[in-house]
Amino acid sequence: MQKSAVITLQQALQLNDADVDGALNTQTLAACTQWLQTNGAAVAALNWQSWPSQRQAVLCLQLFCRQAGVNPGEPDGWWGPQTAYAAEQLAAVQQQGKLPAAWRDSFTTPGNPNQWPLDREAELRAFYGEPGSQLVKLSLPYPLRLAWDLSTTVLSTQCHKKVAASLQKVLEQVVLYYGFDAVQQLRLDLYGGGFNLRAKRGGSSLSTHSWGIAFDFDPEHNQLKWNSSKAAFAGPDYAYWWQCWEDEGWVSLGRSRNFDWMHVQAARL
Repeated sequence: MQKSAVITLQQALQLNDADVDGALNTQTLAACTQWLQTNGAAVAALNWQSWPSQRQAVLCLQLFCRQAGVNPGEPDGWWGPQTAYAAEQLAAVQQQGKLPAAWRDSFTTPGNPNQWPLDREAELRAFYGEPGSQLVKLSLPYPLRLAWDLSTTVLSTQCHKKVAASLQKVLEQVVLYYGFDAVQQLRLDLYGGGFNLRAKRGGSSLSTHSWGIAFDFDPEHNQLKWNSSKAAFAGPDYAYWWQCWEDEGWVSLGRSRNFDWMHVQAARL
């Protein structure tokens, strides 16, 4: 858990000012356990008492977020991008007394023509099967350069068989609209990765990359914590790029949560 999030948690626990220091120390962890014992009835079925104290602290923060009207995802005690975003929203409530204004009023949640499941492990397993299974090789409609090694170009990638046709359609529309020269100028050919059986960054639950249903593009110019003021993909030149993905129901964390603009996934938030 980030230091800023620990401070948010400590303030929510109403610790003394001197103890709000961003350190997930014994006092803070004990306060979390005590708070959960009093306020954790809604998550009693999780048997959180058996969890490590740091996971209890994340659960405590998730519940504080929910109380403030902020969605941290499932209250599961695992730290991840959605909980990190919710913690930032809760910090704004603590400082300003209200949620910050929507950063992008014109954004509407895209449709879901392919019936992609929710980004919850149970739903992902039910729809896509076991992580790493049912992968197919997809020939790309335009070559991609590896973002970490620009001298290497790939002509195919692995993805889950259920997303292959949709992914192919998106990238075909992109190169048809922009043309390959503009694709390169906009760095839409910089491939940051697809299938990767791993946990979410900063968390313990599996990433959507583990099913081959998530892809990253141009990570250098769309870094994880960057919001729309810094991320390249938030610019107007990328409007059609996002339209292609959203017409197929793919979800951008940047467009919906204003962080991790490199990432797009066939799973709903």
